Amino acid sequence: MARHHMVNNIAVAFSAEEEKVADAEDKAWEDGKAVRDALAEIQKLESQETPRRLAEALPDDAGGSADGRAWLKANRDKIIAERAKL
Repeated sequence: MARHHMVNNIAVAFSAEEEKVADAEDKAWEDGKAVRDALAEIQKLESQETPRRLAEALPDDAGGSADGRAWLKANRDKIIAERAKL
């Protein structure tokens, strides 16, 4: 199906030049998918680092735990892996 745009409420088919531009824009959007996905994953992982999780990662004598530190390290490693995709 040919692409079109509206002119005075009338559907007008794209010219050959407009098709080329639209194809290039579509390709650029698709080429950026990996970056968008990595950024979304980074945002998700960073949002999990709540004040409570950070407090759990403190040294034992400050109320933290080894499990909390291990979780934080694993989460940070995931973030590093996602940033490497950028």
